[in-house]
Amino acid sequence: MKKKLIAVCILLGSGSCYADVPAPYIVNYGPSSTVVEVLDDDLIHISFRHHQNTQGNTTIPHTEMVFKTDYTGPALYEPNADGFRTQALSVRIDRENGCLSVVELQHNNQQSATICPAIYDQTWHGASVQNLGIHSVYGLGQTFAPIDPNRGAQVNGEWLGTGGFGTPDDRGNTFSSITYTDGAYAGATTPRLQFPVLYAVGEQMNYALMLDSKLKNSFDLSKPWWEIRNKTAPETNLYYMSGPDLPDLRRDFMELVGRPPVPPKKALGLWISEFSFDNWGELDETIQTLRQHHFPIDGALLDVAWFGFKHAWQNNSEANPMGDLRFDEQAFPNPAAKVASLKQDGIGLITIEESYVSKQGNYHGENYNGMAAQNGFAKDCGSNNFTEFNNWFGVSGMIDWSNTTGAAWWHDHVRKPNIVDLGILGHWTDLGEPEDYRAYSCYQAGDHAQYNNVHNLLWSKSIYDGYVRNHGQNPQRPYSIARAGTIGSQRYGAGLWSGDIGGRLDHMNLHHNAAMQMSFAGIDYYSSDVGGFWRKGDDKGNRDTAIAPGAGYSEDEMYSLWFANAAWLDIPLRPHGNNCGMPGATGNDCIVTETSPALIGNTTGNLSNLRQRYELIPYYYSLAHRAYQYGEPVITPMPFYYQDDLNLKGMADQKMIGRDILVAGLTTQFAESRDVYLPAGTWYNYHTGEQYQSVSGVTLPQVNQWIEAENRNRVPAYARAGAIIPMMYVDEQTKDVFGHRQDGSTRNELIVKVFPSESASSFTLYEDDGSTVETYDAQSRPHYQVRETWLSQNPVSSGVEILIHAAQGSYAGASSERNNEVRTLVAATEKVAVTLNGEPLPMLADRQALENTGSKGWIREGNLISVRTGVVSVDADKKIVITSEPCSSDCGFAANLPSLMIRGTNNGWSTTDMVLIADHTWQVDTTFGAEADARFKFDVFGDWRQNYGDDDADGQLEASGADITITQGAGSYRITLFDDRNTYSITKL
Repeated sequence: MKKKLIAVCILLGSGSCYADVPAPYIVNYGPSSTVVEVLDDDLIHISFRHHQNTQGNTTIPHTEMVFKTDYTGPALYEPNADGFRTQALSVRIDRENGCLSVVELQHNNQQSATICPAIYDQTWHGASVQNLGIHSVYGLGQTFAPIDPNRGAQVNGEWLGTGGFGTPDDRGNTFSSITYTDGAYAGATTPRLQFPVLYAVGEQMNYALMLDSKLKNSFDLSKPWWEIRNKTAPETNLYYMSGPDLPDLRRDFMELVGRPPVPPKKALGLWISEFSFDNWGELDETIQTLRQHHFPIDGALLDVAWFGFKHAWQNNSEANPMGDLRFDEQAFPNPAAKVASLKQDGIGLITIEESYVSKQGNYHGENYNGMAAQNGFAKDCGSNNFTEFNNWFGVSGMIDWSNTTGAAWWHDHVRKPNIVDLGILGHWTDLGEPEDYRAYSCYQAGDHAQYNNVHNLLWSKSIYDGYVRNHGQNPQRPYSIARAGTIGSQRYGAGLWSGDIGGRLDHMNLHHNAAMQMSFAGIDYYSSDVGGFWRKGDDKGNRDTAIAPGAGYSEDEMYSLWFANAAWLDIPLRPHGNNCGMPGATGNDCIVTETSPALIGNTTGNLSNLRQRYELIPYYYSLAHRAYQYGEPVITPMPFYYQDDLNLKGMADQKMIGRDILVAGLTTQFAESRDVYLPAGTWYNYHTGEQYQSVSGVTLPQVNQWIEAENRNRVPAYARAGAIIPMMYVDEQTKDVFGHRQDGSTRNELIVKVFPSESASSFTLYEDDGSTVETYDAQSRPHYQVRETWLSQNPVSSGVEILIHAAQGSYAGASSERNNEVRTLVAATEKVAVTLNGEPLPMLADRQALENTGSKGWIREGNLISVRTGVVSVDADKKIVITSEPCSSDCGFAANLPSLMIRGTNNGWSTTDMVLIADHTWQVDTTFGAEADARFKFDVFGDWRQNYGDDDADGQLEASGADITITQGAGSYRITLFDDRNTYSITKL
């Protein structure tokens, strides 16, 4: 929405250029009106006033979902008798019926839609939209379609193909069961949430339409005229957004409803959770097990046991602590000291809270009485009596978050002293649909119909506002994860998770489809209960449709596949489950459910997939900054960036991480491979470096997802040509996203992975302290102390120039110097030279030498070139030039041996040739199986007359020496021999 107003005014003359929103365009017809505000050239605000002829106030109201209200108007506005024109749109309004016909000037003057007011019956009003060539629709919200036992769960699919969107009851946001198409219960209960914005995509056409209503709504897209129904609405208010493509539409939408603040950096890591950690000892044991097995971890979520709820699960009990928000010191003694100790060890905590407050509680109703004094609870409509709730959480009141005075009191007097001031990192808002409600309740916002769908939005807002209000005392970032919400939740630092999902891959597949829609709706931080919340005995795959034929259900396999996907796609990465969480539960309600990736499934694969996630933390965190600054999605479905490729229509089982990494989810238990679709362009296998040219889209058949050599389920991943991916160093000592280490050492090097391209490209690395807000502006938008480092690559003659530019800005605790490693690919038959700032760099022996503290030089591993700059100031430019030239098989490298091969148990003692990759440096990649005596030797001529082994197992070769033993088990290995010093190295890949 960038405009050059002065230039446009000069060109067009007076009367056509606006620096403010022009007066609304009004058409009265019969007893009704259509009112249109032109907020920008590509954004109009429409009000269908179904029973009100507009003569007076023409202001169109907006709900709590909307953030931006200070638009400055279009650069061009030309009203006429039939409508108006802007730089982007030509709109005609029918004076007989109030319908708008919208022509997109950015799309070859095509008409995109006709939008009409509609009265369906006495209850349902809304709008009717003519489908003019639209082939797919995204957004609208979270639901879980019934599972077809024969065809499986709907992982792929958009709303037009399925007929539309609606939640299953008459209030909108609700908590309801996943079912089969025959209506049978499918083993879980999850939220259905309305986020009423649709993105319509056609051939060379797209637009977005947001229904700005808190009321129950539905979108019937099964007819030529779509029906947007808005329950009991006296008027229907819409925002129409225009743009050249989906990324532009989403940017405009995020500007309208608010972009997500940058979450705490720790939110990007692994968080352990279960229903429920019963005491500090149980939590400590889980953390200790992860650390013993070298899993990085950033935090834990504490379910209802933290405030004593499991000890008091009795309806009407005076001991019921729901809403007390104080640690149960029987199970969690000395909480202040313990929270501080965990924080010192790199472990953050997030505590659950609900909107229900017990009338008695462990503290004699102190919190209930305090909130009652603020009139802070839902009331029976027409009276001053607080609505009484009597459910599994006891006799309670429900907080009215639309009462801003009460919401502020609750934060400052209950949440802040008991949670925030202790150093708790974030908030877990549960039951926020709301799960329990009374239709006869009223709130400061109105009756329940006016309140239901903004309940969790306003709850998230109360948390956010509390942090803003108390920023002078504590600059900690506001952060929460919510089970419910609506448009706008993201601007209050809230991510969403998909609820109490079942421990089955068909449920996970439904989650992946929901994630596609929620990304379009503005939710960048979306996650699941990894492994499934409900893993009851009778749910274990009896009708799971995501199991390969002939294979039975395996909880271990299910968990590891889900964890592999979530390590790419979930923020936060949070395994969770009902681990016998209900007090007194027996039988199927009391299943011991492991959630820690160190204790269930293929733990070796879990660890590999988790470390890969941590390597990419700098990339994810930079995307988080871009999401806040520019409204770009962190994780998004394929159609978002490739809307013109109809092969990708509705595809949710492949996602993009940022703009540059494509991942293909693992959707079926015991499948060894899956097909992967690559849209047009040049792509590289993220794991192996293999290049693919896709002219107009290509399907790669049977891509391996089970990697025997790595003993893991590996999500197929591909990087775009020109992708620049900042990474961090991760090994068995890595503790958390900040790179803290178990042995107390420091590894703060910046690693940059560059995928070759014929054209220049760049990426900006964003760094900050990961936990605080510097200031808030007048609109409560946060500002951070940030250091930005521009990374670029540019093809040059016979090679590539890679620049790590001088950093701009700084923050408290920022390192002033560090080593930098650049990794890129060359052809295997090319001879390579490397310079740093014009000076040649030496080739080092192997990766161990490269990764030594302060190292400076480069190595070659097959077609991968890795370069280190040595420790240098972040304020200096680092220009690395890698040049290569085609050469023969030995590339002219110096060598003391005429040839070299390995012979061993891996090849039945036959020969496998090694390749001379640099002066005196021979290398081969090979695989050893699980045999206990895996071993090999080097042979020069292939006939044993000149062979080498290692008598002392010290890396030094002896002629006719002893067999060299493989000690790290089955897997792929890179073996390197240096024939100028008779040494060798073995690296497990």
